Amino acid sequence: MDNKISRREAIKGMFFAGMGLATGGTIINSCISGQSKTSDSDVAAIPWTEAPEGTKVDTRTWSKMGETLSLLGLGCMRLPSLPGEPGHRAPLDQEAVNEMIDYAIAHGVNYFDTAPAYGESEVVTGKALSRHPRESYKLATKLSSMSFLTRGNPTFEHAKNMFETSLKNLQVDYFDFYLLHNVGSVEEFNTRFRDNGVFDYILDQKAQGKIKHLGFSFHGSNSTLPPMLDLYDWDFVQIQLNYADWKDMPSNFGNSAGTTSSEFLYNCLTEKGIPVLVMEPVKGGALANVSDALAGVMRERHPDLTPAGNALTYVGSLPNVMITLSGMSNMEQLKENVSLFTGFKPFDDKEMAFMQTVADLYKSNTHIPCTACEYCLPCPHDINIPGNFKVFNTASDQLCIPNPENKANDKDYSRKKKTFLKLYKGLEKGSTADLCVNCEACLPKCPQHIRIPDQLKMISELVASL
Repeated sequence: MDNKISRREAIKGMFFAGMGLATGGTIINSCISGQSKTSDSDVAAIPWTEAPEGTKVDTRTWSKMGETLSLLGLGCMRLPSLPGEPGHRAPLDQEAVNEMIDYAIAHGVNYFDTAPAYGESEVVTGKALSRHPRESYKLATKLSSMSFLTRGNPTFEHAKNMFETSLKNLQVDYFDFYLLHNVGSVEEFNTRFRDNGVFDYILDQKAQGKIKHLGFSFHGSNSTLPPMLDLYDWDFVQIQLNYADWKDMPSNFGNSAGTTSSEFLYNCLTEKGIPVLVMEPVKGGALANVSDALAGVMRERHPDLTPAGNALTYVGSLPNVMITLSGMSNMEQLKENVSLFTGFKPFDDKEMAFMQTVADLYKSNTHIPCTACEYCLPCPHDINIPGNFKVFNTASDQLCIPNPENKANDKDYSRKKKTFLKLYKGLEKGSTADLCVNCEACLPKCPQHIRIPDQLKMISELVASL
């Protein structure tokens, strides 16, 4: 506890000494104490201007690939959905997806990313995009030959079928960008793609023109990326990058992949001349839903940006970022992001440093590093795993994790307990953490390497103690 207090005081001093916040003292003190200077209505009312018809989001041209791409890309993992069953992916709303893709294309967004692992996404995205000329958009999908999809070791036959099914689902003859999905090391690459002949097959598809540009999405450590880059002349690589993960990605919840930081991965790719495709720029929505106090810190510095806008601007300001891939789930998010990337205003070095101070404040609270990708679903016992983790993280952001062992010394204990239990009881019946039986079916699915049963047990025990 003494170390945490000292760290927070040091962060506080950074604002006064180097960040130039004229009235920072009140906001920083409120952030540290858990009290907020801003109200919920203030946060919701932060203005942004919708892009007028006929305007386009900013683009960057990549000479290595001969492509001009919108700086903003639409990630199709979190598309709008209809009501569904607890512990399962909800069915997607085709009409809402059509509307979003129409708006995106009309405003210059030309990069759309999906994958077989995203449930219905390929089919729904294919139906929406097929209503537009093929040359009006760039399409990316993935070879999601993970063991939880293949029910064992990935085989050549399964990979070939997945490739052909993706072409059919997306109603196209070729992919502009194709990724080997969720690769963490050379050893994993060999098992899933090389030893079974799949990579040779993919290279043959590229030679035939069915793949224009080939890359992979990376979920490994700092030490395992460089060897991956020596295997092939990759056109691009997709990595997790956001201001909270820039210096280090969380490992205190069971991430066994080793030390990882967005900064190292980005710099490694940049030095190799490989364009960077960014996933999780808002960390699965977590950086869009920070506490009022932390939102106030950012608003003091950047009054025209929402918390999500700060996170996206941070990523888009990096010169070797090919695409800032945002998993938008409604039209409001899409319009805000289109507005942000139309006449995009990048952060300078001073603002990028400021966002690292925000990252330190954000990480001073404990979080489960879940990005709500839903790969862990369906749970055999219908547990809403991302929903349970969201309860914990939301309570942490609001400084409302009650400690029963410190009940007598915490004057805010009753408030924390009430807030936490209210969030937990908001989960649907039959989807809560206490139903976990430690079957570990979720463990091989999680790209963040979270020890999911351990965290569900922690939440369940906390609820029981309250």
